[in-house]
Amino acid sequence: MIEQPARVEGIPAGLTVRGLDRDQTPVADWLCACGRHERATGGAAVTALTASVIAGHCPHRAAGRAAA
Repeated sequence: MIEQPARVEGIPAGLTVRGLDRDQTPVADWLCACGRHERATGGAAVTALTASVIAGHCPHRAAGRAAA
């Protein structure tokens, strides 16, 4: 049996950032259109994730094609 990555369905793709109030740790969750999920915790990591996300572009599919 080949193990496949989990695919999230029924939840719209997008970026959610929370914890931006004083004395809270910022957390960003990104669900890509291909179904992959990434989470960043902490100011620098959230800034890096939000800077790398491009709406309507899936870097995972592009990476897969480049490796093939």
